Amino acid sequence: CVHYYMMGISGNSSGFSYQSRLQQQRLIGRKPITQIIAAPQINILFVLSDGYITALNMFSLEVTNNYIREKIKGVNLMCTNETPMSKNPSCVEICIGRKKSIQMYIATSDRIVSSTEISLYDPPLSMSMDGEYVCLASSFQYVLINVKNGRTQNLFPITIEETRPIVKRISQGEFFVNGPSSLGMFVSTTGESARAPVSLTNVIQSVAYQHPYLAFLSRSKIVVYSIFDQKEKQDITFKHGMFVCSCDKKIFVPTSKDIYMLCPIPIHQQIKGLLKQHKIDEAIKLADAGIHIHELTAIQHKKMISYIHKFAGFFYLQTREFDKAIHEFDQAEDIDFRHIISLYPSLLLDTCTISFSDDVNEIYRSILSVVEDDTAALQNAMTVLLEYLKNIRNEVKSYRKELDTCLLKLFIELAQFDELINFLNNDNNCDLNESITTLAENERYHALAILYCNYGSISESLELLIKLASEEIDDFTRPSLRYIADVIARAKDPNLMWKYTTWLLDRDQLAGVEIFTKYRVMNESVDLLKPSYILDKKEQYHTKLGMIYVESILSLMKDLPKNNDELARERTCMRNFLEESSLFRAQLLLSRIQNTDLFSEQALLYGRMGLHDKALDILVNKLMDHVAARHYCATFTKDKNSEERKKMYFSLLSAYLTSRNIDANITPALELLNDRESDIDPVQALQLIPEDWSIGAICKFLKYSVRSSMNSARMFKVERGLSYVENVQTKHAYRSTVNLTAVKITDDRICQVCNRPLGESKFVRYPNGVIAHVPCSRNKNICPVTGRNFCQEG
Repeated sequence: CVHYYMMGISGNSSGFSYQSRLQQQRLIGRKPITQIIAAPQINILFVLSDGYITALNMFSLEVTNNYIREKIKGVNLMCTNETPMSKNPSCVEICIGRKKSIQMYIATSDRIVSSTEISLYDPPLSMSMDGEYVCLASSFQYVLINVKNGRTQNLFPITIEETRPIVKRISQGEFFVNGPSSLGMFVSTTGESARAPVSLTNVIQSVAYQHPYLAFLSRSKIVVYSIFDQKEKQDITFKHGMFVCSCDKKIFVPTSKDIYMLCPIPIHQQIKGLLKQHKIDEAIKLADAGIHIHELTAIQHKKMISYIHKFAGFFYLQTREFDKAIHEFDQAEDIDFRHIISLYPSLLLDTCTISFSDDVNEIYRSILSVVEDDTAALQNAMTVLLEYLKNIRNEVKSYRKELDTCLLKLFIELAQFDELINFLNNDNNCDLNESITTLAENERYHALAILYCNYGSISESLELLIKLASEEIDDFTRPSLRYIADVIARAKDPNLMWKYTTWLLDRDQLAGVEIFTKYRVMNESVDLLKPSYILDKKEQYHTKLGMIYVESILSLMKDLPKNNDELARERTCMRNFLEESSLFRAQLLLSRIQNTDLFSEQALLYGRMGLHDKALDILVNKLMDHVAARHYCATFTKDKNSEERKKMYFSLLSAYLTSRNIDANITPALELLNDRESDIDPVQALQLIPEDWSIGAICKFLKYSVRSSMNSARMFKVERGLSYVENVQTKHAYRSTVNLTAVKITDDRICQVCNRPLGESKFVRYPNGVIAHVPCSRNKNICPVTGRNFCQEG
């Protein structure tokens, strides 16, 4: 027995060499040594010679006295259990094969003792052990034995004249055996095969395993196979080899004179070689194997896996497998998305320069050259890129400008214009100059106007918005007037604000008024923008118009008779004005006509001042115009609630029944009571009606009042029931919405309508993602930013 110490390895691409020195040597009997097993846990070498096992010290090669207290003889072969059943780390389990049995031994640092023995029908020719299972080859079959319970499972027959029996443990719970018909078989401890067999072209003499490779020795060569795909990876011409074995991540091949060593190529070089052959899955498995054999650290393994996925992604892009490519990019943790964008024409910022590593440059091709003239393929490639960028957008911390600008271009290229508008209405980091150029070239004026507004170019934004609303230019999407009002309200220049406010008021007065009432983001230190100033100006103009009417009528009254048609027309115009407007100064106008015969005009002015009793007294007692009195009540109770209407009509009834000329007012009073359009409180009316009136005179009023009261009671019950149902439905809808969509409000989150912080205020969220204060949301079905109507879409 000879012990050599290997001092070092040197070499280059053409080969390696190593130096060694003789450490120890020891003569063990007269017969040759047939097998040696090293047990480094206990520093013992187990040597098999002439059917006997001898224990030597690993370093001195001295025989350990009294270690083997009872001679172990009649041994044909032996093996160690590479997955020990014992949990003692300083314990080695050895299985020996005799002529008609196998026997387990437990070896410690001071002795070896026998354990289980199992009888056989035929002597074992080759065997390996893993855990509680021994896989062995006899002269006619392979057998799997459980040493704990002695159960035997026959695997498959062999003919030793044609096939050399070989058993090799390759991993926990798995063996390799040299099967019939030149097939290398993988067998698990359950007796099944989890891998495809290896098709061998030569008669093998020995096999060694170094994860994930099997090295087969034949008479003229060494052939290396991978257990991942069971295919040949390397063919080395080698003659006169006696056997192959693995040790310290290397494979040794002795001859009768020398010992040769096969050194594996570094794993990162193997992986790059596999990638060049487009064997992606095998490269990933090999990287995982690097962890298994401790050639890669956890960090190196993570980087290598990411590199493989990046390379695979770029390869799949070149083969038009765009979905696969994006799937690979998703799994690459440290990929720079700009590399992907650069493959697409004109999507990367003009100012951005980026280069590829040499290995990726070998397969680099622009997407245009990949798809050639296939428009559908180009659209598919862009759609996949769009979804990828949208998925990673929230995670990207750097190069946001490149990402958002690319998204803007993709929305345009794929004609996703609604998505484009929503994208620009939310926070983004698009490059201003390039985005403006892109939107203008593609005539996306609505989006361009939003972009101008976002960057504070209100004048340019309003110019485009007005042209779009006036249909001077065309686009697939158009802004709402409410959105235009929002943009106008953001203007810091009062002249610019007034310029477009006039235009907006002509088209939508409500939207125009919101500029001064709802959108309070202007500089109110400017007099022209103060709400009080704006309302004062309206009052001034209305009062001035009223005075013009008064002066015109007074002038005509001096020169024309009272029944003149021109005077009648002028008075009619003034009465219409007084009925429709409420912004004039009623006290000023009344003081001008107080001592005139313009009684109907005086009544209307008293009404605008809230003095309805005086107004009705004039109409009933001075003018005795009952039609005008009824018209007055209808005018001043328009859009009022029921209580206001009852109060007004009761005042008219009081004017009739408390008049100095009560007899003349009985008929109009009865008509007022019995008219269903008159809304009079029956309790108050009965208290006011004279006691000498007959029931028959007010029968119609009483019947209607009773029916109305009963109907009101019933409707109240119905409304209460409906309100309860609506409350339940609203709660359900609210809870469903909350469960489906969570909205995170931070300190810097702002209302997208008024641009003020949301803070702890109540807010609403529209289906397109727009978030706004509750007061800023006039209609729950229409987005206040984009004008999008969700009811029409649903």
